[in-house]
Amino acid sequence: MIEDKISDTTIEDQEINKHFEELEITNSTCNKINWKDSKFDYLEITNSKINNCIFSNINLSEQTFYKVVFTNCNLIGTNFSSAFLKEIEFKDCNLSYSTFSMASLEKVTFTNCNLKESSFYKIKQKKLQFNNCNLESLDVFETNLEGIDIRTCNINHIKIDIPSMKGLIVNETQALALAKFLQIKIE
Repeated sequence: MIEDKISDTTIEDQEINKHFEELEITNSTCNKINWKDSKFDYLEITNSKINNCIFSNINLSEQTFYKVVFTNCNLIGTNFSSAFLKEIEFKDCNLSYSTFSMASLEKVTFTNCNLKESSFYKIKQKKLQFNNCNLESLDVFETNLEGIDIRTCNINHIKIDIPSMKGLIVNETQALALAKFLQIKIE
């Protein structure tokens, strides 16, 4: 069973439905863990690898993640509101319907991830990267995306305010799609 501190170990093939007042995961690997309906008052994951885990519809708001790699995880509907994420990699993860509202993201990379209908509202970010991601119907408001390259991403039906678009790096097709937000006619 999972204790309140996991350090320098590997845990795998478990289904966990627990209310954690405090859980710290450090220098560890989690494989095939279904966190089911777990609740976290305080969660900190540091220097760890999270592989093939399920965090669907889990509230991770105001939690801390530092130097973590999430690979092939199910994070559908996960709430990262006001969370702190630094030096994080999401690889081949499903984050559709997730929210990162008012989260702090520093050196966070999404590669081959599904972020369909997710929300980036008032996030603070430094060195955020998207590589070959599905950003379809993504909501982006009051978020500085200057210098972020999304040329390899699907942005169909993205919802974004004009200030968030400033300095965003897009390809020609994406630029035409984003032009609708400028209320201009291209003839």
